[in-house]
Amino acid sequence: MRKARSVSELLAEGKAALERLRSGAEGANRVLAAVQQALPLDVAGHVFGATLDPDGVLTVLVDSGAYATRLRFLLPELLPSLGTALQGAVARTVVRVRPRA
Repeated sequence: MRKARSVSELLAEGKAALERLRSGAEGANRVLAAVQQALPLDVAGHVFGATLDPDGVLTVLVDSGAYATRLRFLLPELLPSLGTALQGAVARTVVRVRPRA
């Protein structure tokens, strides 16, 4: 039978995983804010998620196919300013349509 462990031990083990999750969430929020600021207000309201991976792929989530199409046309013009705002080069963009939760 395994020895019982204290709650503080279990929390200490999980702390690293929680820190990684928190850091990832903060990074995604920062990217989302930069993308929404760069877009016109009517389009920005339909963007609800954005991430930038280490390879420079910017993935943007929108709630409508119509706005995804608009975004695909707008993003190439915004890449220089987004690269500056995100402090890294955006190599390519991916737009995905997902219903909001």
